Amino acid sequence: MLRTLRRTALSLLLGCGLAPFAAHADGEYLQFDLGPKDSTAVVSFERSGVSAGALWSRYTDGGAVAFSLTGSRQVTPWGRPVTLRLGPTLRFDDGASIGAKLVAESYTSTGWGGVFAIGEINSIDWSYFSMLEATHQSSGLGLALVLTGDDTGYAEQSLVASKRLGRSDWRLRMGYGFDAREIFVGAALNTF
Repeated sequence: MLRTLRRTALSLLLGCGLAPFAAHADGEYLQFDLGPKDSTAVVSFERSGVSAGALWSRYTDGGAVAFSLTGSRQVTPWGRPVTLRLGPTLRFDDGASIGAKLVAESYTSTGWGGVFAIGEINSIDWSYFSMLEATHQSSGLGLALVLTGDDTGYAEQSLVASKRLGRSDWRLRMGYGFDAREIFVGAALNTF
């Protein structure tokens, strides 16, 4: 439990403290990753500060489907703008679970591209997700460090490389999950 709380705090600190500009825009995000033992699909969109999302995952011991609806608010802790999102979640795995999630995210534009930081906690199994991603604008290359887990004992740290396809919003992804010891491949569309 203490390990989960530390990682949850790290997730929120990543979202709140590392990037100085609030991430706030209308857009869509689609992602699908496929590995030998695990697969994940994510769909989310935001309109006028309201975000809806769905997650599907398949893993060795089963799978889950989750939905969320959050409202966003921009805040400025420590003099740095951050977008906070809060709202209900619903997950189906062995049964139905209702919870709430809190998300902190921010984006830093740089001379070479940008850095996106996000931290998320969910009251269902006290799950957490955090990501720090740097993208290089002219080459279209990206590199992300991702931490996920919950208080049931699940934990994963992944390193993900991506490449933008031409001038489109699509990216090809390839990553390695250190705990699962597996390579995964995928694609993502990001219009934010």
